[in-house]
Amino acid sequence: MPPGRCDRCENPATVHLTEIKGGHKSERHLCEKCAASLHVPTASKELAKLLKSFEPAMALATQGSAAPGLTCPECGMTYAEFRQSGRFGCARDYEVFAEQVGKLLHKIHGGTRYAGKRPGGGAVKPPPSRDELLRARAQLDQAVRAENYEEAARLRDQIRRLNEEPGGGPAP
Repeated sequence: MPPGRCDRCENPATVHLTEIKGGHKSERHLCEKCAASLHVPTASKELAKLLKSFEPAMALATQGSAAPGLTCPECGMTYAEFRQSGRFGCARDYEVFAEQVGKLLHKIHGGTRYAGKRPGGGAVKPPPSRDELLRARAQLDQAVRAENYEEAARLRDQIRRLNEEPGGGPAP
Protein backbone atom coordinates (compact mmCIF):
# COMPACT_ATOMS: atom_id res chain seq x y z
CA MET A 1 0.00 0.00 0.00
CA PRO A 2 1.23 3.53 -0.61
CA PRO A 3 2.18 5.49 2.54
CA GLY A 4 -0.80 7.83 1.99
CA ARG A 5 -3.30 5.02 2.82
CA CYS A 6 -3.88 2.99 5.98
CA ASP A 7 -2.17 -0.43 6.03
CA ARG A 8 -5.36 -2.03 7.44
CA CYS A 9 -8.07 -0.23 5.45
CA GLU A 10 -8.25 2.22 2.56
CA ASN A 11 -8.73 5.39 4.63
CA PRO A 12 -6.05 8.13 4.54
CA ALA A 13 -3.16 7.37 6.90
CA THR A 14 -2.63 10.01 9.57
CA VAL A 15 -0.51 8.00 12.03
CA HIS A 16 2.93 6.92 10.82
CA LEU A 17 5.01 4.57 12.99
CA THR A 18 8.66 3.73 12.38
CA GLU A 19 10.25 0.92 14.37
CA ILE A 20 13.88 -0.16 14.25
CA LYS A 21 14.70 -3.59 15.71
CA GLY A 22 18.00 -5.37 15.23
CA GLY A 23 19.02 -2.86 12.57
CA HIS A 24 15.87 -3.49 10.48
CA LYS A 25 13.47 -0.62 9.89
CA SER A 26 9.73 -1.22 9.58
CA GLU A 27 7.05 1.35 8.91
CA ARG A 28 3.32 1.26 9.56
CA HIS A 29 0.80 3.76 8.25
CA LEU A 30 -2.61 3.83 9.95
CA CYS A 31 -5.75 5.91 9.96
CA GLU A 32 -7.01 7.40 13.26
CA LYS A 33 -9.63 4.66 13.67
CA CYS A 34 -7.21 1.74 13.15
CA ALA A 35 -4.57 3.41 15.36
CA ALA A 36 -7.15 3.78 18.15
CA SER A 37 -8.21 0.12 17.82
CA LEU A 38 -4.53 -0.91 18.19
CA HIS A 39 -4.14 1.46 21.19
CA VAL A 40 -1.47 3.49 19.42
CA PRO A 41 -1.06 6.91 21.07
CA THR A 42 -2.06 9.63 18.65
CA ALA A 43 0.30 12.48 17.94
CA SER A 44 -2.19 15.13 18.96
CA LYS A 45 -2.56 13.73 22.50
CA GLU A 46 1.16 13.10 22.91
CA LEU A 47 2.04 16.51 21.48
CA ALA A 48 -0.42 18.20 23.83
CA LYS A 49 1.18 16.39 26.80
CA LEU A 50 4.65 17.39 25.63
CA LEU A 51 3.70 21.03 25.17
CA LYS A 52 1.99 21.06 28.58
CA SER A 53 5.21 19.80 30.19
CA PHE A 54 7.04 22.90 28.90
CA GLU A 55 4.63 25.38 30.52
CA PRO A 56 6.52 25.76 33.85
CA ALA A 57 9.83 26.32 32.07
CA MET A 58 8.26 28.82 29.69
CA ALA A 59 6.71 30.72 32.60
CA LEU A 60 10.13 30.99 34.25
CA ALA A 61 11.80 32.00 30.99
CA THR A 62 9.38 34.86 30.46
CA GLN A 63 10.15 36.15 33.96
CA GLY A 64 13.86 36.41 33.12
CA SER A 65 13.58 40.09 32.32
CA ALA A 66 13.14 40.96 36.00
CA ALA A 67 16.69 42.36 36.13
CA PRO A 68 17.52 43.33 32.54
CA GLY A 69 20.21 45.86 33.44
CA LEU A 70 22.01 43.75 36.06
CA THR A 71 25.59 43.01 34.93
CA CYS A 72 28.54 41.42 36.72
CA PRO A 73 31.36 43.99 37.00
CA GLU A 74 33.98 41.22 36.91
CA CYS A 75 33.04 39.09 33.87
CA GLY A 76 30.45 41.33 32.20
CA MET A 77 27.72 38.69 32.17
CA THR A 78 24.18 40.02 32.28
CA TYR A 79 21.32 38.38 34.12
CA ALA A 80 19.61 37.75 30.78
CA GLU A 81 22.71 35.88 29.54
CA PHE A 82 22.73 33.79 32.71
CA ARG A 83 19.04 32.93 32.24
CA GLN A 84 19.68 31.93 28.64
CA SER A 85 22.75 29.76 29.31
CA GLY A 86 21.94 28.58 32.85
CA ARG A 87 25.60 29.01 33.80
CA PHE A 88 27.52 31.70 35.62
CA GLY A 89 30.51 33.41 34.05
CA CYS A 90 32.54 33.77 37.25
CA ALA A 91 32.33 33.27 41.02
CA ARG A 92 31.23 36.90 41.57
CA ASP A 93 27.97 36.20 39.68
CA TYR A 94 26.70 34.34 42.76
CA GLU A 95 26.81 37.63 44.67
CA VAL A 96 25.64 39.90 41.84
CA PHE A 97 22.61 37.79 40.92
CA ALA A 98 21.93 36.44 44.44
CA GLU A 99 18.47 37.97 44.82
CA GLN A 100 17.25 36.86 41.38
CA VAL A 101 18.73 33.36 41.71
CA GLY A 102 17.15 32.99 45.15
CA LYS A 103 13.74 33.84 43.69
CA LEU A 104 14.35 31.48 40.76
CA LEU A 105 15.34 28.58 43.04
CA HIS A 106 12.32 29.25 45.23
CA LYS A 107 10.01 29.05 42.19
CA ILE A 108 11.65 25.90 40.83
CA HIS A 109 12.20 23.96 44.07
CA GLY A 110 9.87 25.65 46.54
CA GLY A 111 12.77 26.83 48.70
CA THR A 112 16.44 27.71 48.72
CA ARG A 113 17.72 25.14 51.24
CA TYR A 114 18.17 21.47 50.47
CA ALA A 115 15.90 19.35 52.64
CA GLY A 116 16.15 15.95 51.00
CA LYS A 117 18.20 12.85 51.55
CA ARG A 118 21.93 12.50 51.32
CA PRO A 119 24.08 9.78 49.75
CA GLY A 120 24.23 6.75 51.99
CA GLY A 121 20.75 7.35 53.37
CA GLY A 122 19.31 9.50 56.07
CA ALA A 123 18.00 13.02 55.93
CA VAL A 124 20.19 16.09 55.73
CA LYS A 125 20.46 17.76 59.12
CA PRO A 126 20.36 21.53 59.22
CA PRO A 127 23.76 23.01 60.08
CA PRO A 128 24.30 23.87 63.73
CA SER A 129 23.39 27.42 64.59
CA ARG A 130 26.06 29.90 65.57
CA ASP A 131 24.17 30.35 68.85
CA GLU A 132 24.43 26.63 69.58
CA LEU A 133 28.23 26.76 69.19
CA LEU A 134 28.55 29.92 71.29
CA ARG A 135 26.36 28.42 74.03
CA ALA A 136 28.45 25.21 74.10
CA ARG A 137 31.70 27.23 74.29
CA ALA A 138 30.34 29.34 77.14
CA GLN A 139 29.33 26.18 79.02
CA LEU A 140 32.81 24.76 78.40
CA ASP A 141 34.45 27.87 79.91
CA GLN A 142 32.12 27.62 82.90
CA ALA A 143 32.91 23.91 83.40
CA VAL A 144 36.67 24.57 83.25
CA ARG A 145 36.39 27.43 85.80
CA ALA A 146 34.38 25.12 88.09
CA GLU A 147 37.03 22.41 87.53
CA ASN A 148 34.34 20.00 86.30
CA TYR A 149 36.66 18.25 83.84
CA GLU A 150 34.30 15.44 82.87
CA GLU A 151 31.67 17.96 81.79
CA ALA A 152 34.37 20.02 80.06
CA ALA A 153 35.52 16.95 78.07
CA ARG A 154 31.93 16.18 77.06
CA LEU A 155 31.39 19.78 75.91
CA ARG A 156 34.73 19.78 74.06
CA ASP A 157 33.63 16.67 72.12
CA GLN A 158 30.23 18.21 71.43
CA ILE A 159 31.89 21.36 70.03
CA ARG A 160 34.13 19.23 67.81
CA ARG A 161 31.09 17.37 66.43
CA LEU A 162 29.28 20.65 65.79
CA ASN A 163 32.32 22.05 63.94
CA GLU A 164 32.56 18.92 61.78
CA GLU A 165 28.93 19.19 60.60
CA PRO A 166 28.29 21.06 57.32
CA GLY A 167 28.02 24.77 57.97
CA GLY A 168 29.33 24.37 61.50
CA GLY A 169 32.64 26.15 61.08
CA PRO A 170 34.26 28.10 63.87
CA ALA A 171 32.27 31.01 65.22
CA PRO A 172 33.99 34.38 65.30
